[in-house]
Amino acid sequence: MNTLYKIVIFVLLSVGLQATSLKELINITLKNSSNIKSMSYLVKSKKETLKSVSNIYAPTLNIGASYSKLDIDVLPTQIGSTGVGFASFEMNLYDGGKNEATKRQKEYEYSASKFDKNAYTKGLLQQVTTFFFQIKNIEANLLAYNEKSKALEAQYKRAKQEYDMKMVTLDEVLKFKSALEANKYLIEELKYQKIDMLRNLSLLAGKSITKLDSSKLPNILNLQYQPSSHIKSLQAGLKAANENIKLAGVIKKPKIKLQDTISRYEYGDYDSKIIKDLPDTQNQFALTFSLNLYDTASKHKKESAKLAKLSKKEDLNYAKLKEKTLFELSKRKLQTQRTKIKSAKEALVSAKSVYKIIKTKYQNGIVDNITYLDALSKMITAKAEYLTSLNDYEIAKTNYYFNSGKDYKEILQFLK
Repeated sequence: MNTLYKIVIFVLLSVGLQATSLKELINITLKNSSNIKSMSYLVKSKKETLKSVSNIYAPTLNIGASYSKLDIDVLPTQIGSTGVGFASFEMNLYDGGKNEATKRQKEYEYSASKFDKNAYTKGLLQQVTTFFFQIKNIEANLLAYNEKSKALEAQYKRAKQEYDMKMVTLDEVLKFKSALEANKYLIEELKYQKIDMLRNLSLLAGKSITKLDSSKLPNILNLQYQPSSHIKSLQAGLKAANENIKLAGVIKKPKIKLQDTISRYEYGDYDSKIIKDLPDTQNQFALTFSLNLYDTASKHKKESAKLAKLSKKEDLNYAKLKEKTLFELSKRKLQTQRTKIKSAKEALVSAKSVYKIIKTKYQNGIVDNITYLDALSKMITAKAEYLTSLNDYEIAKTNYYFNSGKDYKEILQFLK
């Protein structure tokens, strides 16, 4: 039983420590993100709003009832109580184009909401992917500085032994001790940064993420820019603004409404000898024509709608220019990052060679500990920069893919 318990604990721990791949992280985000769910509800809301105005004639059928009673100073020629039940049908035969413009406006707003959801989802996935490789950057730095700790620990112990044998002075031991403690402090800071970023990543993903694997993005070159969902949303918003101008002008147009009401009457408390031939049922048909000749609001409403459209048009122009600029910059950044990787790799090879030589010289007493510590620091820095440049290249690829304007579903196909 004790053995079985240990096996169960081992399995649970193994599952809990399983590293999350980039593809898994993205799928988790798509499934669990509260913000994506919120956007989905908003899209459904816009869809229902569109359905509510889909019939441009806006027919309505109402039923109702009323009861009235006279209590004081009731004349013999008056009816004491009257009950009425009615059914009324109304329909706009022509409303100046208001309902038609409203329907088109809601169609564009519904389309915009779908594009907004797509754009938000894409932006969130770009942020999540960037976080993934930023955390890998921290891990790369931890790897490098842990290696530095091992080297410093070894030299500290060696210097301490030599000090005990009166071969070196105390200041040499203290210099290694100081460098070791400073490096430990940096490692703890990096650990905190990793925890902080993992928690922020978990918040975005909607699920706890504790460990990441070594996923990489494939190399896909020569992508062509295309307008993103954000641009399409702004275009739909511009069309909706145009319909809003039409709505503002509807006030001045003629309107024709049809109404038909059938009523059923019940009477009480009256003198049937005086009041005779009361109707039991009546049907009232009405065809109404109206035309607004003057008002103080329609002119300003129309002008306001025109200015709102101009504002949206400027937003669209800026967004197009910004997207193209970001894409071109991300493409250039990709090329720059490849050059940085090559340079960082060469710098690391040189720093390792120098460190190896200086280490041998230090151990043979040819150079002092300051020279050794400088060589060690330069080698660790070079290693951290090289590993960081690899992850920065992945971030550059992320921005290149997402800034291209491609739908995020197409981008997901790139992942293994």
